[in-house]
Amino acid sequence: MKKENEKKLPKYAVIEQNLIQKIQSGELIPGDELPSESDLIEIYGVSRVTVRRAIDELYHQGYIEKMQGKRTCVKGTTKLQELTSISSYTEEIIRQGMTPTREVLKAELRICTPEEADKLQLQKADPVFYLERIYYASGHPLCYTRTTLPYRLFMDIETYDFKENSLYKILEENYHVKILTTFLKLKAVPAYDEVMNYLNISKDTPLLYSSGLTYGRYKEEEMPVELFTTHYLTTQFEYSLTQMRR
Repeated sequence: MKKENEKKLPKYAVIEQNLIQKIQSGELIPGDELPSESDLIEIYGVSRVTVRRAIDELYHQGYIEKMQGKRTCVKGTTKLQELTSISSYTEEIIRQGMTPTREVLKAELRICTPEEADKLQLQKADPVFYLERIYYASGHPLCYTRTTLPYRLFMDIETYDFKENSLYKILEENYHVKILTTFLKLKAVPAYDEVMNYLNISKDTPLLYSSGLTYGRYKEEEMPVELFTTHYLTTQFEYSLTQMRR
């Protein structure tokens, strides 16, 4: 009966179902690489186009992930992250039972841009601290983030080692700024250029892009303290948001 059903399926679907069965049975576990395109062509006696269609179907269904410079591999179970509360990347990674590490790509003082001056309520040519980082969860890339802080609130912040320290922890413990609210915008984007390289993923891998402005309380006054953008790789976490009808 199984053979009869397989004959009725397109060739790519036969490959797809066979690989799904191996994943669900545990024969292929998260992190395992799939056979190469050449091996699948030989095993199933099909064309490269057919094999690629099967791989694409598995990818879009969330069974596999494509990593730049590596063979396609079985996707691990994603963790669920709530978007209803503010937490640092470090805090969220730890909360999910994983180990956080950071790579600092850029940490510098510079003059604010017009957008930064507007959003952070700065004067023209005010200095800001600009920080670019990649966050890893147990060794796997999680996100690429760019952060801008008003330097007048965080003098000498460039002296901290952000490879070893959480940004929010420094803001709250060393500068006594209480993080209050983040206004966040989200959209889906494909991986491109440096983001693709930073997160070690293939071109057009879907990412969750967020841009936000964070407010904090400093000396009893509420003010904008952080402007940021982040590209999230959703193979590690999935993101949930609870909504209420008014």
